[in-house]
Amino acid sequence: MKKSALIIYMLMILTGGIGILFYIKSAHTPAPGASEMQAHSLTETIIVAVAQRDLAANSILKKDDFQLKNISVSPESTEMQFNIMENDLTHWALKSAVAKDSYLQPTALVEPGSDDYIAMFITPGNVLYPFELDASDNYLLNNVKSGASVDIYLAYGLRQDDNGSEDIISPAKSIRDTRLKPLMVNRRVLAIRRVNRDEKEKAQESRSQLLVELRDAELKLLKGLEGNARVLLFPSIRGPIDLRSRGSETLSGKEATWPVSSAPLFDEPRSRPTHEWRG
Repeated sequence: MKKSALIIYMLMILTGGIGILFYIKSAHTPAPGASEMQAHSLTETIIVAVAQRDLAANSILKKDDFQLKNISVSPESTEMQFNIMENDLTHWALKSAVAKDSYLQPTALVEPGSDDYIAMFITPGNVLYPFELDASDNYLLNNVKSGASVDIYLAYGLRQDDNGSEDIISPAKSIRDTRLKPLMVNRRVLAIRRVNRDEKEKAQESRSQLLVELRDAELKLLKGLEGNARVLLFPSIRGPIDLRSRGSETLSGKEATWPVSSAPLFDEPRSRPTHEWRG
């Protein structure tokens, strides 16, 4: 009896040991698909900007120069350095060249309106002219961005003197006599200074400003008009011109004449046909 009891006891110990081994092995064996789920949890989605063409250094980005894409990468991946935090890079500047289909490096991007942006594009000898915006001009803050361009016009009218000669007055005395003369076109806005509500309450004269790059001769023209004329800014439909090029004169052709034409800004009111209703 003692011998058989010993054998049974040994078999129980052996069976328990085998069970423990199977439990340890099953605990260390990952469930199907667990490795894929763990690997997926270690990835991170980032936004990258892909160059759609070869981009030169010191260039301004346009909408069709790049494309934003979402990619999944490991947090330790070198591609993390290309993570773009901005929703739109239009009008941003590039410090270095980027080849087609390559990622844009965030450290090579210069934000429009920043000090680096101004220093990057202001031509030596040119100046930043601050156009102060009246309440009626604040629409420009929503329609013009740093890096875009504006057209500068003079609103004026013609006054008949007693001797028969015409004199230019700005602004005109009536809407019918108002004319617009282009002074400068496609001038780059290098920065926008917005005045918040608190600043307006502290100083009633505080206004938002557009800082536009001008040449010395253009600055003198505008300074001569200050206080005596109404100057208007409009968003330009074309990109800024390079003020260093010879073809960037203030005006050319018929626009260089003064005034541009004798045609009023608004047409003469036309008589409307009378409709009679008869029963």
